[in-house]
Parts: sequence; structure tokens; C-alpha cells
Amino acid sequence: METSQLTGAGWIIFGVSLVMAAVAFGYVLMSPSKTRVAAWASHYGLTLTETNQSVVAAYLRKTRLLQLVFTTIGWVASPLYIGLLGRPFPLGDSWVALAVGGYLVGTVAAEVTYLSRRRAPASVRTAALSPRTPSNYVPAATIWAIRLLPIAMVILAAFYAVIPKDPQRGVDPSILFLAVEAIAVVAFAMVIDRLLWAVVARPQQATTEDLLAADDAIRASSIHALSAAGLALILLSIGWALFSVGTVTSIAQVSQVLPWCGVICDVTALVVWIWVGHLTTWRVRREASLVAGK
Repeated sequence: METSQLTGAGWIIFGVSLVMAAVAFGYVLMSPSKTRVAAWASHYGLTLTETNQSVVAAYLRKTRLLQLVFTTIGWVASPLYIGLLGRPFPLGDSWVALAVGGYLVGTVAAEVTYLSRRRAPASVRTAALSPRTPSNYVPAATIWAIRLLPIAMVILAAFYAVIPKDPQRGVDPSILFLAVEAIAVVAFAMVIDRLLWAVVARPQQATTEDLLAADDAIRASSIHALSAAGLALILLSIGWALFSVGTVTSIAQVSQVLPWCGVICDVTALVVWIWVGHLTTWRVRREASLVAGK
């Protein structure tokens, strides 16, 4: 039976993480201040009114809470599992990857919650006069990165299969494992792409221009969060593959370069997650008003 244990430093990080999560929970449970709502609105070019301000505040509170809950679960899942059972966590031991995965789950849960909220009797389901795409809500480069980066994972898996291995190494990922990982990354990218289209295509439940603008901003926020987390997980997978290929091969030049490329890829994943999901200022491209209600 394979065993594992959490180091003393791991327990310290785990404890500090719980304290930080508790503080964060206290913060997100409070109703968002007007300053916080205004900052978010400015981020997406939304003009706040008395009507849409409450909608934005409710969205921010619920979304941030769900994202924090699932991010925390992802972050502590591996160390808690190892600490209690003494076995490696089945989904891997990367705290960061599991946290980003949890954030993605929380974002999806928030979007589903937003969709399922009860409509007011007077609300109207509307659609835009011209078709929209995810690039109306997030930079096109982000969409293409999600679609094209999995190709790098496939290439790395093929490279891993043919590259000379260091015979002195013990346990390394099998060729089959890398192939399955590559297939999983491609499938994951396709799922993220469909999720983005689903958010774009959902009917708008608004009767006035200010509520329509708020719905667009909320939609953009969801798409930014989904694409940022999806892109980060793809990059983390590629970073792991780069590190694996670099440490397994017997080719000196490759073993000296690829592990560092993997580290750079991992750091880039975190930067992308933070920047695309939280810092990028974006103005929703609205080319049409409303059509008749449905």
C-alpha cells in the first residue's frame, strides 16, 4: 500500500491557510460596500443606477462566496487527505492546481445559481439583435489560447513516448499516463469552450437598459473567471508535462532546459489566473439593443 505523510511545514501552511480562509469568509459574507460595487462596475464599464446596483451587489456576494468555498476545499483537500489517511490524494498533490480547479467549480456553481434564480413576474427574456461570441466578453487571444494550448500537451506526450529515458531513474509516469493526460486536457479545453458559449447564449432577463448593461457585465465576469481558471489548469498540466519530460530524459540539454520551462509555465498559469480573472479591465461590446421578449 502506497503511503504518504504531511511534513511539519505542510501542517503549518495548512493551518495558516485555514486562518486566512476564515478571515476571507468573514469578508465575503458581508454585503459588498458601495465602494467595492463601484470598483467592480468600473472594471467592466458599467454605469450603476439605483436599479442595477442591488443586482450587482447580490451577484458579487454569492459568487465570491461560492468561489472561496470551493477554492478552499481544493486547496486543503490534498493535505487533509494525506494527513488523516496517510495516502496520496487520488486527484494529485498539487495544492495550487486543486485550488484553481475548486475556483472553477465555484464559478460554474455561481453561474448555475444565477441562472436558476426566480424571475420577477414582469421580467422579460430577451436576446440581442446580432449574434455574440465569447470574444465580445473576453479578449479573443484568451479564447484561442484555450483552444490551441492543448496541442502542446499532445506534442509533449508524443515526445515523451520516443525520447531516450534515463535508465537510472526509478518510478516515472508511464507513456499511457501521459497519453491519457493529453486526451484529458484536450477534452477539458472543449468543455471550457462550451461553457463559455453557454454563458454567452443564455437569455437575458432584463427590461431596461441599465439592467441589460448589468447582465452583460455579470456575464463578462463569469466568462473571465471561467476562461482564466480553465487556461490556468491547462498551463499547469503543460508545466507538469514539461517537468516530467525534462527529468526523465537522458539527453542532457533537454534535461537542463525543460524543467525550467515547466516552472515558468506554472508561474505563468498563476499570473494568467489572477490577471485574466480579476485584473483585466474589459468593456463589453454591445452592438445591439433588445428584441421582442420570449
